Amino acid sequence: MALSSNEWAAEIAKRVGRRVAHYRAQTPGEKEKPGITAQALADRCTSLGMPMDRTVIAKLEKGTRQTITVGEVIVLARALRVPPVDLLFDLGGQEAIEVLPGVSTDSWDALKWFTGEADRLPADSEASQDAKTVQWYRQHDQLLADWWTRRKDLEISLGTEGRVWLDDFQAGTAPSEDITRRMIELKADALRGAGNAISLLRQQMLSAGLTPPSLGAAAQYIEPDQTKGETT
Repeated sequence: MALSSNEWAAEIAKRVGRRVAHYRAQTPGEKEKPGITAQALADRCTSLGMPMDRTVIAKLEKGTRQTITVGEVIVLARALRVPPVDLLFDLGGQEAIEVLPGVSTDSWDALKWFTGEADRLPADSEASQDAKTVQWYRQHDQLLADWWTRRKDLEISLGTEGRVWLDDFQAGTAPSEDITRRMIELKADALRGAGNAISLLRQQMLSAGLTPPSLGAAAQYIEPDQTKGETT
């Protein structure tokens, strides 16, 4: 039987309350012993900018709180040092949750839909969502990590003296005759390809009106030409 909208909102609050109680019992307290009091958690929330009475946390954990705000979830998660989605989706607890009124699904599938890793809920065949923006940023992280791996690999192969060549390579001024080994050529090509992939993705993001993540000084050379000076 599907929950009413009020019952569904109350169930979310109960689910968060269970997770808060679970993590509060595990959070290091005095002398690094596990467990902090509800008052200690309330104090942490207050220090984070959201005053929260101990009785509010107690009601939440007992399941008598009927609602919870997004702000409360975020601050409680930060105070407990866990991701906010972990409070919302009870991973490892309930096998299925009512993620929308009348729509139940596996908690992991619900979390992936919430974070944009999936574009639809398995139990909801009617509508998909446009998760492109989230997926672009996630892809950017993956491409940049790959670029750093390839750069480190090339740097190791070149040795200490070759790092000067690497700086010249990134500036586009390294003469090809300086590369005397095929292995170095292949690794340099792989690094160039990784940089091109990042540049192309950043161009797509900019065209969509998005601000790409910072590249950092070492990777700044791969910034698309028309955006140099805009990204910090």
